[in-house]
Amino acid sequence: MLKTIVEFSLMLSLVSLMLGCGGGPSAPVVPKINAAASATAAMDEYDLNKDGFIDQAELKSAPSLKEAEKVIDSNSDGKLSREEIEQRLNKYSAQRMALISFSCSVTMGGARKADIEVEMVPEKFMLEAIKVAKGKTDANGMVRFKQEDQEFEGVAPGFYKIKLIKDGSLSLPARFNENTALGKEIALDRMGRGGDSFDIKASSK
Repeated sequence: MLKTIVEFSLMLSLVSLMLGCGGGPSAPVVPKINAAASATAAMDEYDLNKDGFIDQAELKSAPSLKEAEKVIDSNSDGKLSREEIEQRLNKYSAQRMALISFSCSVTMGGARKADIEVEMVPEKFMLEAIKVAKGKTDANGMVRFKQEDQEFEGVAPGFYKIKLIKDGSLSLPARFNENTALGKEIALDRMGRGGDSFDIKASSK
């Protein structure tokens, strides 16, 4: 039995990443997210029965929205509306963060595992406003992320699917990579208060 645990720790290092901090031309900038368009795209993708909500059955196919369900579902009715998703995305602009840096550990069979590639892939409904972030676990099973074409460590606020690649191949079950069931919302107001840790258990079959 292969057990995999991915933990997003409570370590939060914001690395001077507010818009305007750091000066020079290479300083990261806050992503321009069109909250209304992204919320509509999320509904188009995941509201399969077209009733105006992403319900519990539909959330099973939306890993990052499912992971963030409690903070998005403002009226606690157990389903997500377009308006609720738009409101959540609008909070990123108010927080004015370009990147959020944090640590992640990967554990297999009770031990932290080196050389596991971890990719954070933006959900399609983010409409290319943010980029893929990647990292590889070190000898202690720890990974730090960098986004494509980015000098600084960190991940832009948004909704991501998470993929795990072992030994440079898709040797882990598809639900951990090409058909991943793993997802995470990266947001300033969730980091450092327990919302940035979760466990994933997997088997080799």
